[in-house]
Amino acid sequence: MLIHAGDFTNTGELSQVRSVVEWMSQLPHKIKILIAGNHDVTVQQEYYEEVGRHRFHHKREDDAEVRRILRETNALTYLEDEASLVHGYRFYGSPWQPEFCDWAFNLPRDKTGCVAMWDRIPSDTEILVTHGPCLGHGDLCSHGGRAGCVDLLDAVTQRIKPLFHIAGHIHEGYGVTTNGTTTFINASTCTGSYKPTHPPILFDLPYKEE
Repeated sequence: MLIHAGDFTNTGELSQVRSVVEWMSQLPHKIKILIAGNHDVTVQQEYYEEVGRHRFHHKREDDAEVRRILRETNALTYLEDEASLVHGYRFYGSPWQPEFCDWAFNLPRDKTGCVAMWDRIPSDTEILVTHGPCLGHGDLCSHGGRAGCVDLLDAVTQRIKPLFHIAGHIHEGYGVTTNGTTTFINASTCTGSYKPTHPPILFDLPYKEE
């Protein structure tokens, strides 16, 4: 299985989306799970209409086609605030993070934003994939501050308690931590200087009867 935790394009270019889907279709993994991230600006329709197309693209990208490709391809399973049962394990994927530099899939740090979004995650989720990390787990930025979400941390540690929580937002936070219940993985491929040199992080799950 291959899991990608978002930022699969530079700024959501249609050509890059097509390239990623084609690349993933050729990989040997039987199952591929993908979520969007803040760089994938064409995937969030409202944001792209209001901000993204003016900020990032001289010529408007076909954002509707981007979303169609992600939804209709047989090469992967795209999750956007959705659950999926995979080999008996309950997955949930979400592209959001607390407000970050006016990119896509940003949420305010309050009850109407982050709290409300994390409340949607089913309590029985075993493998959680969000673009943004929890506070204190894979969220330390090069400037010394942390970009993780305290409300997500509360949801994960107090209610959901998944086996694994996979994120990919903060490049400098690459690596693995644990609280003894959940293994937190920051699987960002790129370094803080956008060099794609971080190797994939591998983990094992025992086989479950479906």
